[in-house]
Amino acid sequence: SRTAQMFATAGRSDAATQRDIERALGAPDIARQEGAGAAWTYRLENCALLLLFAADTRNEMRLAEVHPSARRAGAAVPSLDQCAAEAAARRS
Repeated sequence: SRTAQMFATAGRSDAATQRDIERALGAPDIARQEGAGAAWTYRLENCALLLLFAADTRNEMRLAEVHPSARRAGAAVPSLDQCAAEAAARRS
């Protein structure tokens, strides 16, 4: 999926920007600024996605890391692809 492809760019110089992510997934459920970085959380039905951003050399916030986790205690941690599909479906 396009969302999974965006997540795969994390940590690269051409990583998705905050604007790219918001256009694809909508506004995050939780957004925090942390110094020169940012953390966004999306709460989906079965998955929570933590997206970490860092400023590049032009001060553009780019995706640095993506961490999927289960929404319910004791549930199996979903794969990044599963979370990407769920995130993409939320916007359609």
